[in-house]
Amino acid sequence: MGTRQQQERQRRLLQRLLDNQGWAGTPVMIIGILFLLLIGFQATLWLNGKNVAEAARQSGYTVARAYESNDDAGVAAAQQLLDELRGSLRDAKITITRTADTVTVTVTGRVATVMPGVELPPVTSTLTGPVERWVPAQ
Repeated sequence: MGTRQQQERQRRLLQRLLDNQGWAGTPVMIIGILFLLLIGFQATLWLNGKNVAEAARQSGYTVARAYESNDDAGVAAAQQLLDELRGSLRDAKITITRTADTVTVTVTGRVATVMPGVELPPVTSTLTGPVERWVPAQ
């Protein structure tokens, strides 16, 4: 092929690209809109997982801090809530530490991903508060 033919092909290709009147932008716009929708769905799933972790944390804390309760009862309450809302958090881990004065509850888990290859940070929620105690009247 001669140099003259290559130059003519390049000129025709350039002319076609310049004459497309904006049609090349349509697929880019559609892909961009789909990408933004996926980001929106992923953010919604992550926020839902955060809310579920907070609800399980609160449930576990309420039971574990009760008078004459223990860690296991709090874990069972939090796990029951997670079981009822299954699918919101994957690989959920509940940790409760109870001392004579305080209870600390931590719920950690992962949310489902919509976009392949994207790994989100785990959802973690922690609450520390006092233990209920019986105080005699004075």
